Amino acid sequence: MTHAFALPRLLVISAAALALVGGPAMAESQYGYTTTVGAQVTATARVNLSIVVPKLILLRVGSTTAGGDTLGWTSGFDIPPTPVANSNQNYAWSGAAPVATTSANPGALLASAWTNSSGGGDLSYTATAFGTGGPTLANITVTSAASTGAALNHPLPAALATASTTVTHFNPNALSNSNWTYALAGTPGTWQAGTYTSTVTYTATSL
Repeated sequence: MTHAFALPRLLVISAAALALVGGPAMAESQYGYTTTVGAQVTATARVNLSIVVPKLILLRVGSTTAGGDTLGWTSGFDIPPTPVANSNQNYAWSGAAPVATTSANPGALLASAWTNSSGGGDLSYTATAFGTGGPTLANITVTSAASTGAALNHPLPAALATASTTVTHFNPNALSNSNWTYALAGTPGTWQAGTYTSTVTYTATSL
């Protein structure tokens, strides 16, 4: 008779244990207990708090125009006088090589960066080369003038290359601003006729 009830009792205990394991999660709970009069007992319970702050990085160079701002220069000639757009104009050419000129540099662009990444951020650039026969990237130099907040210097080299060699670091949770001025140098009298373009892409990377 004793062995006849052993298996059902084991099943009841196992079912109760499974009910405890598979039941809903319970908050932490403790108790203190004593039969000694005047003795203190304690019970503690913990609550864990978790706050998730997403990582954000922002970069702006120039306006918010889709595709980026276009900075342009025009090369001309003083032969003299400055020629007009027409054909077969009378001109007493002396036979000397014409003097090539370029238009004034465009206005400065505001460059801004911000991140809440604990290590701050690094700013770099890549640039596509101009076509053969015209100016080179090295003919474009970029200078920085501090604006509000911390300065955001242009990555080096300041005379453009196909990729920056030295990044610009900016600190976390601090707005960095500078005005970037792009200037054209070189010898336009040696450049062949045509339109030469390059795209400079700036990348801000969180650290």
